[in-house]
Amino acid sequence: MSHWFEDHVLANGVRLHYYRTGDATKPPLLLLHGFTDAGLCWTAVAKELEADYDVVILDARGHGLSGAAANGFTTELLVSDVATVIQALQLQPVSLLGHSMGAHTAAHITRRYPALVRSVLLEDPPWRGFDAEPLSDEEESGLEQWATNMRELQKQPLAERIEDAADFNPYWLPDDVHTWAEAQGQFQVEVFSQGLHQVSREWKAIVPALPRPGLLITGDPVRGAIVTPEVARQALETWSAGRLVNIAGAGHSIRRDRHQDFVTAVRQFLEKNNEEK
Repeated sequence: MSHWFEDHVLANGVRLHYYRTGDATKPPLLLLHGFTDAGLCWTAVAKELEADYDVVILDARGHGLSGAAANGFTTELLVSDVATVIQALQLQPVSLLGHSMGAHTAAHITRRYPALVRSVLLEDPPWRGFDAEPLSDEEESGLEQWATNMRELQKQPLAERIEDAADFNPYWLPDDVHTWAEAQGQFQVEVFSQGLHQVSREWKAIVPALPRPGLLITGDPVRGAIVTPEVARQALETWSAGRLVNIAGAGHSIRRDRHQDFVTAVRQFLEKNNEEK
């Protein structure tokens, strides 16, 4: 990635940091990471796609090298942030590829700003089999424990985080291990108190309103993937332009667990969608 360049865009009072592979003559592809990750967690995927796409990799507010989320961390702000970046960098219409929180954000952008989006690819978005409702006491407690665990993780030296990640995830590429470990140290734990519960609750209302071609990429729930076969079936029933790819043996981090299968699915979808335009 030595030839990639980096800069920032000011959005909603926050400096949003990004990397770009550098060839604006190619079709634009914007990568949106998941919660506690950072833009460079897409490094292995970006390396595979940069020959054919103008890849932009964004750090969400409170993540990576972007500014703090002091004025909030809601779906509305995340969506507005990304829309601002798309317009500031003149990427429209852009293909969006998001993981988890980033996938949820990408779906919202596609619904609210269809003129900005060419296609949308969603890696295991946080779509669960229940309707929007307040967090339960158990879920609130789980978030508090997650924040506590993150503070403890950040006390570890980077080398120790890398070693633990490699041991726990034997199928991850070295790029994925290193960038994950670095991102955990950069993550601003204060985000947990800024409205996280608003990020993942509305998929049943979002999906029928998605006006652009899309790919839902799912893994195996027994390995930690969020989207179940039943949720995927319901989503595709109401998303007329959507397609489904299930990658067996992958957990929530599909691209890390089954890198080549993931890249192949993404590449095939993007190539087909570009041919049809």
